[in-house]
Amino acid sequence: MEHYGQPTPPTYDMSAIPVDFPLFLSHGKADVLSDVDDVRHFLGVVDGHDGVNLAVQYLEDYAHADFIMAVNAKQIVYEPLMAFFNLH
Repeated sequence: MEHYGQPTPPTYDMSAIPVDFPLFLSHGKADVLSDVDDVRHFLGVVDGHDGVNLAVQYLEDYAHADFIMAVNAKQIVYEPLMAFFNLH
């Protein structure tokens, strides 16, 4: 209430993200907090996003915590993420 003046945060218009803003989305089939349908919906909202500035990584065996705790997260998640950052 103190921060937003209402009990919940306001809805953010994801379509307002500039099409040239770099986005790296990594999601997994086993992630119940950011499930495949949610990511698919988000990708529909940013459909006009510049292809050079949008990378989507789908990991069949990854759940939410795997992105930080999996033994192969460095190779599977962070190396591609850093390569994306280095391009931008």
